This record gives sequence, C-alpha cells and structure tokens, in this order.
Amino acid sequence: MNSPRLGLIGTGMITQEFVAAIKAENAFELVAVMSRSSATARSFIQDADLDRVGIATEISELLEHSLDAVYIASPNSFHKNHALAAIDAGVNVIVEKPAFWNPAQWQEVHRAAERAGVLVFEAARHLFEPGFETVGKWVDEQKSSGREVTGASLNFHQYSSRWDAVLAGQEPNIFSLRHGGGALVDLGIYTVYAAVAWFGEPQAISYRAQLAPTGVDAAGVLLLIYPGFTAELSFSKNQVSRLPNEIRAGRSGLLLNAVQGIDRVKTGEGQPLFEAEKPGAPLSQLMRYEALAFAELVAAQRQGNLTAQQRDNYRYLTQLSRIVNRICTEARYQAGIVFSGEIDSSEKP
Repeated sequence: MNSPRLGLIGTGMITQEFVAAIKAENAFELVAVMSRSSATARSFIQDADLDRVGIATEISELLEHSLDAVYIASPNSFHKNHALAAIDAGVNVIVEKPAFWNPAQWQEVHRAAERAGVLVFEAARHLFEPGFETVGKWVDEQKSSGREVTGASLNFHQYSSRWDAVLAGQEPNIFSLRHGGGALVDLGIYTVYAAVAWFGEPQAISYRAQLAPTGVDAAGVLLLIYPGFTAELSFSKNQVSRLPNEIRAGRSGLLLNAVQGIDRVKTGEGQPLFEAEKPGAPLSQLMRYEALAFAELVAAQRQGNLTAQQRDNYRYLTQLSRIVNRICTEARYQAGIVFSGEIDSSEKP
C-alpha cells in the first residue's frame, strides 16, 4: 500500500524534525510544502534533500495538490483557519501543539471534521514514546493492585532561544498574545498531557503564572486536584531546571527523568523499569512514533476501513486533546492571560 500523501505548513525546526522522522520510517509521501515565502520553502526542500516536492505560499495552493493529510506547524494563531481549510477540502489534519486556542476553536474544528468524515490529530508526540507508555502501565498496575497514586510532581523547564529577545523589548511569536504563545501552551502542555493520560481528568485546577513583559506566561505552577491527591506541574521558558519528576503512591513511587523524551524510569526503590537504548535521542527519532501512528490511522481512513481498535484509539486521542485544551484555557484565564481578539471573537468558553 502506498504511503499517505502529506502536505506541510511551516518550515521551522519542528517541521524539519518531522520530515526527518517520516523519511526515516517512510510513514508519509511528502507532496508539497507551504511557506509565506517561496524562497524559504525552496530552501527547506533543498536542505531536507527532498525530490519532486511542490511549493505553495497560500493554503489554497497547497490544497490544489492531491493530499491525504496536512501537517500544520504554522504560528498558533493560524492553526484553526488552516485546519478548517484542509477539512473543507476533505483532508485529514495533524496540528502541532497547542492545536487550538480554546474549547470554542477546538469544537468548531472537530465538528467540521466529523461532518467531513476526516480525522484531526494534535501532535503531542510524547504520548507514543516507549518511556511514556511504561509510566502509564505502572500507574495502571498500582490501581489494579489497590495502591492509589498519592501525589505527583511533573516539570518541563527550558531556556528559550527567544527569551533574550523579549528582554530586549521584542515580541517573538512564542511570547506573543497575538499569536497565542506562552510557557503553558508551549511547554506546560506536555505536563498537562502526561497528567491527564496517566491520572485522568482532574476535579479542579489552580494556576499561578509569572508573566513576561509581553503579557503571556514566562513560567508557571499548575495544580491539578484529583480525589485524594494533587499533581504539581511546573514549567518555564526563561530558566533552566534539573528538578526530577516523580509519581508517588504511598510507600511506593516512580522516578522519571522527564515527561517527554523519557530515557529512564525506575521505582523509588531503584528498580529500573525502562532505559532508552540511546539516551538523548534527537527529536526526529522521538517523532517517529507519532508519525507512524498518524500514518496508520490516515491510511486506514483513506481506505474507509478503520478497525474498531483504531476508532477507539482515535476517540482516546481526541478526548485527551479536548481535556487538555480545557485545562490550559481555564488556567490561562485564571492568570489573566487572554489572547488578542479571543474574547471579541466569542471564543471564550
């Protein structure tokens, strides 16, 4: 069977890594690349050593190609409109996280996809990584053995290459209210996905943010309140941290080196549960897992023969995305972070 035909929107670092992943696994056939500048798209194609790939500078041009799916890695503020255009053309969409600003956008896109009979994926790559699955199995084993989780501390801190520009008075997209940026939706979303995937939907949340001069959050601490325990999530784009990650279950527990790109997982007693064959794998290696998962579902959808298990998997991913979107939106509003035009356009839930 031929690989699904894919179009790309965006030529940044994450798109470069995704292309490397799909080439390594032959997951998709890359058909066309869209950028605001044809010169940029051409340079991207050359650098990625791609053959017979078209160039587009508008979404309408991209969708003139015969595509099974579009990978959307444009600035966050364009995600919704790019997704709706692809859906209207009957094309499946893979949207880089954060896929959509708030529940109103999320529902608009997913309802359109249901009507068109296509699939929508939020590219939360860590969900498909082996280390992530190891943690999920351990949590499930605790529950089945009657040992409930009693606490968790999850974090993701990374000094952004754009933070110095913010300090110099500039407003990069990732730190812009206009483009839907900030630490929570860029990095914190990894921790939110992890908590929801491992522990389920929380009863309540509480968010405290450190705001950047641009009005978005540069750092924050998010509490997810569950029956009997609290998960503490911390994240930032203006500092480096070497805090460990842990899940507590009474006398037992689990230590993991990260919430994404997990290289090591061991119990509190030191028993190893997972260790990556090649620690510190490049991003393209980590993205192979999601690329294969998406390609499999898109190929089945194209043939009209999604299995019951595949439908269940898609529903699970969709449900996770919905819950994570709601949590991130509520957290932003608690911190007074409203993206430009968000309220005026009636997109507040």
